[in-house]
Amino acid sequence: MRVLIIGCGSIGNVLAKAAQGMGQIDLIYFTDKSAHRAEARVREYSKGRLARYDDEGIAKVIKEVDLVIEAASQEAARKFAPMCLERGRDIMVMSVGAFYDDDFRERCFRLAGAKRARLYIPSGAVCGTDGLRSAHGRIDEVHLITTKGPNGFKDVPYLEEKGIDVSKLKEPMVLFEGSAREAVRLFPRNVNVAATVSLMGVGFDHTKVTIVCDPRAEVNSHRLVARGEFGELTSEIHNVPSPENPATSYLAALSAVSALKSIATNVWVGV
Repeated sequence: MRVLIIGCGSIGNVLAKAAQGMGQIDLIYFTDKSAHRAEARVREYSKGRLARYDDEGIAKVIKEVDLVIEAASQEAARKFAPMCLERGRDIMVMSVGAFYDDDFRERCFRLAGAKRARLYIPSGAVCGTDGLRSAHGRIDEVHLITTKGPNGFKDVPYLEEKGIDVSKLKEPMVLFEGSAREAVRLFPRNVNVAATVSLMGVGFDHTKVTIVCDPRAEVNSHRLVARGEFGELTSEIHNVPSPENPATSYLAALSAVSALKSIATNVWVGV
């Protein structure tokens, strides 16, 4: 099996380490906006190969791999997911927030069916998605409360526009409360879990999201509450932030590794 990892940041590196140790995977292609970072990954892993980060370079490698993994950004997901699906190639998307765009989401879902390509969306950094998936269509309300420390909200344009300096907070502050659609648009690198929950539950407009910055928080927390015909679901998780990127929970990378193992071995548990 051959894979292409788009994005050589924290999640991409965790995936690379896992893929390097999997006997089912023969080659790992790396590509990134930063050619230097991609080249460093290639040197680090014996299975590593380099792919150019442009339409031509990606299109060429897509023909040679069995699975593409997007671990870069919503921009990369919007750019490369349709390209893969149109060519009948399976893709795992980590920047799930890109699917808040209805036209983009419908296009990708339609292509997956028409081209018989698989579109994988890991559960990410939140727990309880198995319950949402099972109860889909019988859910009345979903509320996600996300809490992170100041390091998890660096360089967020929305906060800069509002004049909010999270580094100066002394007490917890609600940064946002509204729909999941707005949450993933305004915080594209912080709440991909809101998109995952929306896809499994009541959609982007009806999923309520609360984002809190707590200056004392040392972990990234997600509390999920769902109610409906099935009953009531409550789950809470306190995730260790990724060492390389505090905005990302380590569990998000581990969920991608778990999905990769299932894809490579063709064994699925809990589906």
